Amino acid sequence: MSGLKPGDSFPDDVVFSYVPYTDESAAITACGTPQNYAASKEWKDKKVVLFSVPGAFTPGCSVRHLPGYIENLDKIKGKKVDIVAVLAFNDAFVMDAWSKANGIKNREEDI
Repeated sequence: MSGLKPGDSFPDDVVFSYVPYTDESAAITACGTPQNYAASKEWKDKKVVLFSVPGAFTPGCSVRHLPGYIENLDKIKGKKVDIVAVLAFNDAFVMDAWSKANGIKNREEDI
């Protein structure tokens, strides 16, 4: 698959694994249940900002990459962006813990 450029449509049949946020699994040590997220379907006809990082909990990603998106989330959403999503080379459990460590609740209104 070639890289996506601004304005490109997302490819068909792309599914990611993620752990949805629940109040019961809010603690960073809590383990939720991974679910499939059909990005191709969920993002159809939506404006999505998608960024990727090499790995959760790495110094560069935790210090330089993610914080700017968190700090500017309202500004980004103010540009009629429906979803801001991050991809990393980690499993759903690690991404869930990283989101909790950064105050993100894995909801569409968050990153």
